[in-house]
Amino acid sequence: MKPVTLVLTIALSLPTMALAVDFGELSESVDKEKASASVDREKLVGSVDGTSVDYRKAYDSVDKSQAADSVDVEKAKEALLAD
Repeated sequence: MKPVTLVLTIALSLPTMALAVDFGELSESVDKEKASASVDREKLVGSVDGTSVDYRKAYDSVDKSQAADSVDVEKAKEALLAD
């Protein structure tokens, strides 16, 4: 097999390998109540102006440590490494 063909074959197969994720299990790895509690709703609403969103303000409306605590890392890893 020519090296170019091999590289092309690998490159074309990577997107399908990247999609081998159990999204249901990934969703279940997040405690929705804790995740929701990590968002300052007033700041989030303030990030929207008509039809535009200030993504920096939206990002800043989330308490990152509280959001991180809402994820069961072991479950998330299992979902991301699904065969």
